Amino acid sequence: MPRKPRVVVVGTPHHVYLRGNNRRRLFSGDDDRWFWLGCLQRGLEASACALHQLTMMTNHIHMIVTPPAEKALAQLVHRACQRFTQYRNDKRKSSGKLFEERYRSKVITDEPHLMMTTLYNDANAYRAGLVDDPVGHDWSTGPLHAGARGRISPELWTPSAWYRRLGRNPASRAKAYRHMMLAYTHRDRAEILPEELDDVSPYRRRIERPDGSSAREPETQWVSKPL
Repeated sequence: MPRKPRVVVVGTPHHVYLRGNNRRRLFSGDDDRWFWLGCLQRGLEASACALHQLTMMTNHIHMIVTPPAEKALAQLVHRACQRFTQYRNDKRKSSGKLFEERYRSKVITDEPHLMMTTLYNDANAYRAGLVDDPVGHDWSTGPLHAGARGRISPELWTPSAWYRRLGRNPASRAKAYRHMMLAYTHRDRAEILPEELDDVSPYRRRIERPDGSSAREPETQWVSKPL
């Protein structure tokens, strides 16, 4: 069956999903994660893509990326993944594919879609039970969005236009994002002001992953308020 042509919209954010071949482990320790970040940086520099969000899990990676040209997304993934695969195979004295043959990507169609995908990706480790704080996964942009220190360098990160509109300065944007994340994950609702909850609750949108499946966690299923 022929592959569907990849849709790339220049200047528009894309949800990019990389997974280990046959769910192969990508990261065995922090040394691997640091090396991936170096590979990713080289890919970003070569492609001139803007990285708005990143989550590194054991056997998969989520990113939100805006490509400046049609081939830039493929260039980013090729540069980063090829170098990391060589490193990982050399380290483990193995061979073969590390990543699935074809990366998955999906165009983010509008601002609510971008908001929900950012929250969904940043909370990935929290939903998996790996961290106690939805923005506490060090190997994601969750800490950056929440105004905290993580492992992702701010130099790699380009805040999205949606995120920049959350406040007039970094502190106000970080506060707004943390409140939105608390609402998104249904934590501590009593601490959230009604007007802040309104920023998230009008949207019921199943996050369609780049592989075509849909996230079914209850925190991604937002319902519009009745008129």
